[in-house]
Amino acid sequence: MKNPAKTVAYRLALLAVASIVRLPAEAPDASPPINGLAILRTWVPAEYPRAAQKDVINGAVQVRLVVDEKGAVTSSRVLDATDPMFASPALSAVNKWVFSPALDDSKPVPCSMDVSIIFSKDMLPRKARTAVLPPADQMPVASAVTEAALESSPDIDYPDSLFDRKLSGLAHYLCTVKPDGSVANPRITFATHVDFVLPALKAIGKLKYTPRMKGDLPTTAQVEGVLKFDLVPGSKAGALAANAISAPDGNPPAVDVDPLVIVDPITPYGLALSGEKGSASVTFTVDQNGRPTDIRVHEASNPQFGDALVAAVQMCAFSPPASGGQATTVVLVRKVQFPLASGQGDGGGDPLAPLLADMKAGKVPGAAGLDARLTPRYMASPAYPEALKSSGRPAGKALVEFIVARDGRARFPQVVSASDPAFGWSAATAVSQWVFDIPRRAGQPVDVKVKVPFSFKSPSA
Repeated sequence: MKNPAKTVAYRLALLAVASIVRLPAEAPDASPPINGLAILRTWVPAEYPRAAQKDVINGAVQVRLVVDEKGAVTSSRVLDATDPMFASPALSAVNKWVFSPALDDSKPVPCSMDVSIIFSKDMLPRKARTAVLPPADQMPVASAVTEAALESSPDIDYPDSLFDRKLSGLAHYLCTVKPDGSVANPRITFATHVDFVLPALKAIGKLKYTPRMKGDLPTTAQVEGVLKFDLVPGSKAGALAANAISAPDGNPPAVDVDPLVIVDPITPYGLALSGEKGSASVTFTVDQNGRPTDIRVHEASNPQFGDALVAAVQMCAFSPPASGGQATTVVLVRKVQFPLASGQGDGGGDPLAPLLADMKAGKVPGAAGLDARLTPRYMASPAYPEALKSSGRPAGKALVEFIVARDGRARFPQVVSASDPAFGWSAATAVSQWVFDIPRRAGQPVDVKVKVPFSFKSPSA
């Protein structure tokens, strides 16, 4: 490339056939490497086969080649050919090509490319060929991408804690599919009940995918999917009744409405420590979009139980109410006994009783010294408190302390501070839905105490 005119022509040719290029290494004024495909540096034209010369047959071969991180062609295969006689000379030529390797994050990486090799009478008679690159329509291009596809999935364990509550549900997930088709770094982005999260994460780890392919190269991909948790279908009223939701008179509602997302209230921290039991009920209106509005405490044995239930109902969702096929609204009542059966109480076989005892004794340490940083797998976002939306309140803050238990669940959230109590209840209720990787010290599961600050933007912002 000592002739300046040839150097300029070479660069223009590269720019004409590739949207992302890297200038030849030998160019004294070469630009910094740019991420992109491998660039053809040394081209060897295909030889017109002798068998085709008599009748001057035109032909074409579609070839797929893999270029390694050094720019060498490590494999090639014929995707299609108009006549088998053209396959061998096409592959023979392609295997002699040399590339500047593809770059990813400025590092050389393998890539898969496709190229059309055209055989025509213009190749006869054989003459010395001076072209340094093939025609533009015969330059290698990126191979087509085939996205990862779910190949097999295990049976999903329905959580025992929800069986009597007749809740069907789902969990939406994101994960990385590795080149071997296995799954890594799963994350739940949405769940209709927090108790679906752990069995969903367990199932995701057993999923098997056909990996994402760039031509003949398997690559890493980010995928999403939905896992469903189904029970034997029951009446709509049955699901509502099993979760202590009814019309204000205690009967099933007169309209069609289903619980879609159910969030359970936290047991207020101080009442959990003291072992106080109680109950609360709230009334609310489900609007035509299925959202709870106008949430009010109907009765509560302790005002904190009422506040906790209001915050939980605000995070619930229902199917849009309908009557006779027409959209409508409906007033419902939800009642809860504290502590919840799933366990934020004081003994009696409660699996959280040992953790509660350690909390009372001040034996739950912070997260310092863990084998790895705490990694969240599911994080529900707090809702701006409905009671403050119409009051002209500005943005707010809350600081919540909680325990990441040795099963990864967030337990016993405590509001350390809040610019308004409603912000504290909303933040603590959201935290109670969170799930982390199991915290470990020296390889053993442990309970750890952490604090998280929250900021609430004004609904009008």
